[in-house]
Amino acid sequence: MILVMVKEADLDRIDVPEDFEVLDATALGKRLGFKRDTVFAYLSRRNFRRIPRPNRQLAMGPLWYEQSVREWEAKEVSQPRGK
Repeated sequence: MILVMVKEADLDRIDVPEDFEVLDATALGKRLGFKRDTVFAYLSRRNFRRIPRPNRQLAMGPLWYEQSVREWEAKEVSQPRGK
């Protein structure tokens, strides 16, 4: 299981679907095999080819739902790369 780096108190302030886990940039980076700084570099450049778009943008940073990351990974595997 991936460590979820978001605090429960922060989650209580937003509407998170019942069966969804929430990932921050550190947990997303671990999931995709990137460093946290790499995830933030892609976010700052609005480059969403190698990472999914965040589901929420909060003051503490972007958040992704585990389910949407799985869906994004499945879509990436099914799409051929290259020209």
